[in-house]
Amino acid sequence: MSRLRSVPLLLALAACASQTPQAFDQRMTGFVGKPEAELVAGLGVPTRSYEADGRRLLQWDFVQPSSAPAVYPSIGLGFGSFGFGRGGGSGVGVGTGLGFGLGGGAAPQGCSVVFETRGGTVQSFNRNGPGCVA
Repeated sequence: MSRLRSVPLLLALAACASQTPQAFDQRMTGFVGKPEAELVAGLGVPTRSYEADGRRLLQWDFVQPSSAPAVYPSIGLGFGSFGFGRGGGSGVGVGTGLGFGLGGGAAPQGCSVVFETRGGTVQSFNRNGPGCVA
């Protein structure tokens, strides 16, 4: 039974391990030799394009969220009031606190990929940026 519980953990670790620049390159290499229309269908509309000397350059800009959590100090301030009904007392409370927040993550990482096409067929690609992982 405990082996069955560890299967999702192993699958999650395998997914994280596959996020490498080499895996990204392998995914992008799949578009080389394919029609430009298939490239656009797979990646969406390019951010920019440039044409010169019979070739066309298509650029995509991607942003990968960082997987590292961000830990940051925080200060809190609270106000409150309470009452005890007829004949009782009432009061107002003020409190402060200091703690550490956990969330968000580090800054997202960018990735820029430029594909070269000639005659409507993808010839090659070039990537740049730390977010180029698949």
